[in-house]
This record gives sequence, C-alpha cells and structure tokens, in this order.
Amino acid sequence: MPLNDEEWRAFIHEYDGVMGDVEEALRATLVRNRRDVEALARDARLLLEGEAILDSLREGIFRIQDRLNAFGRRLLEMRRTGEL
Repeated sequence: MPLNDEEWRAFIHEYDGVMGDVEEALRATLVRNRRDVEALARDARLLLEGEAILDSLREGIFRIQDRLNAFGRRLLEMRRTGEL
C-alpha cells in the first residue's frame, strides 16, 4: 500500500532527524579524533626521544653480549687446548 502525504512527511521528518543525529555523531567523532591526533603529534617528540634512548640501550646490550660471547668462546678454546 503506498504512503499518503502525511505518512511521507512523517517518514521524511524521521529520516531528517536520523541524518541530523548521524551528522552530530560524526562531528563529535571528528573533533575527538582531531584532539587525539594533536595529542599524538605533541607526544611524537617524546616517543622519538624514547626510541633513541632504546636504540642506544640495545647497542650497548649487543656490545656486552658480544664481549660475553667472545669470553665464553675463549674459555671453551682454553678447555679444548687443556689450558683450563
């Protein structure tokens, strides 16, 4: 059964209301996302500094690990040759 004029007006009014709600929800989401992105941009500087410190620590750990491995290899070699 086709809609009469009053039913069409009610449908269009409800549709417009839903679209308004969706637009408002999208607007609020965009504002929140913009704030989050701005905060991330501010914090990116700190993140880059933290990554640089972490890289330095990793390099130091690798150097220590290499020294320990070399020492272990030397001990094994000394055992093999009978020095220990």
